[in-house]
Amino acid sequence: MWSEYVSRAFQLLGHTTSLLRYSSDLHASLGLRDRIRRKLLGNDRFQIERTFDSALTDNINLLHRVDEFQPDLLFVIKGEPFVPETLATVKKRVNGPVIHWSGDNPFWFPNIVGSFGIYDHFFVADEYYVDKVLEHCGRNVSYLAHAVDEDVYSDDIEPSSQTCDVIFVGDSRHQMGHLPENWRRVEFVEAVAGIGCDLAVYGRGWDKLPHDYALRASVRSETLLPATRVAAAYKSSSIVLNVHHAQMVHGTNMRTFEAGALGAFQLVDQRKSLNSLFNPPEDIVCYRSISNLVELVSHYLDNPQERLLIADKTKKVVLEKHTYRKRMSEVLDLVMGSTS
Repeated sequence: MWSEYVSRAFQLLGHTTSLLRYSSDLHASLGLRDRIRRKLLGNDRFQIERTFDSALTDNINLLHRVDEFQPDLLFVIKGEPFVPETLATVKKRVNGPVIHWSGDNPFWFPNIVGSFGIYDHFFVADEYYVDKVLEHCGRNVSYLAHAVDEDVYSDDIEPSSQTCDVIFVGDSRHQMGHLPENWRRVEFVEAVAGIGCDLAVYGRGWDKLPHDYALRASVRSETLLPATRVAAAYKSSSIVLNVHHAQMVHGTNMRTFEAGALGAFQLVDQRKSLNSLFNPPEDIVCYRSISNLVELVSHYLDNPQERLLIADKTKKVVLEKHTYRKRMSEVLDLVMGSTS
């Protein structure tokens, strides 16, 4: 949905967009032909070939789309399948700048690292990576925080009928094969489960935890929810728990702004960037440790009026300063000199 949010923001600013979604075939269910192919090749070889086939298609599709649409600006959002050779070719065919926005640690993806020097401007959602990209031959690197699409996370969303005291939506832990697992998220959610409140957990991996974890009883879905269901679940919860992924060092995730736009009260782990995006603890509440989180959960469950007052302030700040329309206006001002 991230690419859709950005595309819609450009349209709201008066621009025509063409959206190319990459790797979409990797998320589709396997048809009969692919299931037979997997059986014949074996799962490992099938998955490797499928990934490379998808990347080849993505690179060809990018070249064709640029030729067809002839854009004045190419905005790549993450784009890990695009090889440097494709981007270098594309850059010669675009009528304006080629820019990138990375919401993850860009150093996880070799194609992105190899393309640092190709992009005219490189944006990162965590300012921690600005200097690191510059050190690796990047140029014109800027911090661009995440944001919210206020039309998706809006007042029109009806709260879910499944209420709870505390909700967490997200994967259980970092599980990418080339880096060690990070259980920090599990530890924080488990601590909340231990205080005996009505906890709801949605996401992948929680059901695979050892059976002695108390939070397993709170898992309501083993898959990630679509945006509208996440919004409905947030609105029916007293507290939205925000525990950042290991890759976010100083930056703030999408959840911060999405929960905020709904007027949902959240407790978020302390991030350096929050001090520039908000004015904690006046308009958002941060926790520093597991013991601090447990203390704050108990306090705000017992003080609903205080909770609602802060949530209203969070919502006001998010809708005034942290929408995708605001972010894309900043981008255009920086790379094009104008939003018109």
